[in-house]
Amino acid sequence: MSYVTIDQVTKGYDNQVVLNNISLTLKKGEFATLLGQSGCGKSTLLRSIAGLEDVDVGSILIDGIDITNLSPRQREVGMVFQSYALFPNMNVYDNIAYGLKMKKVKDINARVKKMIEMVDLIGKEASYPHQLSGGQQQRVALARALVMEPKVLLLDEPLSALDAKIRKNLQKELKRIQKELDITTIFVTHDQEEAMTMSDRIFVMNKGIVVQSGSPSEIYTTPVNTFVAKFIGNYNVCSIEVFHKLVRNSELKGKEVAIRPEVLQLVSTDEDTSDLQDNWRIEGFIKDVSMTGNVLRYEVETVESAFHVDYLHHRGKMFEQGAHVQIIVPKNECIIL
Repeated sequence: MSYVTIDQVTKGYDNQVVLNNISLTLKKGEFATLLGQSGCGKSTLLRSIAGLEDVDVGSILIDGIDITNLSPRQREVGMVFQSYALFPNMNVYDNIAYGLKMKKVKDINARVKKMIEMVDLIGKEASYPHQLSGGQQQRVALARALVMEPKVLLLDEPLSALDAKIRKNLQKELKRIQKELDITTIFVTHDQEEAMTMSDRIFVMNKGIVVQSGSPSEIYTTPVNTFVAKFIGNYNVCSIEVFHKLVRNSELKGKEVAIRPEVLQLVSTDEDTSDLQDNWRIEGFIKDVSMTGNVLRYEVETVESAFHVDYLHHRGKMFEQGAHVQIIVPKNECIIL
């Protein structure tokens, strides 16, 4: 049974449609990510669930209750913003306790202490926001949302302002806390790697619609169109006509072919590849070599287009810029779009 239901939601500003008839469902305890480029509508959808934006058409249900027209306070959702939005004149303890005090909850001290321990801020209770690092401030914002025991946690790019190392650590901590509390979570990001790392399910958005949904593995290995292929996995995408010319074969049918850079191999032009029956071969030369972390990326220029080929970087033989090579393309790794 669906725990969160977005049913045919549409939202526009000044005659521009931002959310176009979006429908999706989430299970209880699921960590879902809305992934897309800036302006695709992901933050607007999140704010609509929170009650910070009204929808023009459609409905939003949480745990079977229609919250479409309820005020933000009545929706039982917690939201963490990119900007932290902490009260600068309150210390860590009071920032976390603020919502509980407004609701006049009785066991405030016990609940706040539990949250401080969960987000690893023991010893920082009396510190003010300006005395904390960005990562610590984000932990306070997360604790403040979670202490209210919301039915759904909404996270609007909460890690994007942090440096890479702190961001990686907080990704792990956030996922741990989410699983420990079994809280249904909707996370917004434009970072593909972050979405892959954290999500149970990803909803890829483009121009106000969900273009594909699925597990990280499904999204990465079986993109449904050119946008998803290029946005998610840095696929090599070329038209079917170009591909036919390059491999001297018209076996594949469709409009475009997508191939992940890490499934391709490079061999010298003088190497015998006649026994590679399950592969196609494309001739080209190394136009550029670059390294991103532990990945070595070759840009191979062919007569019709360029291909990226990725290798895990090691101290073995490398192809030099300008070298003539053959790209080995596994037939079963070609995805028709």
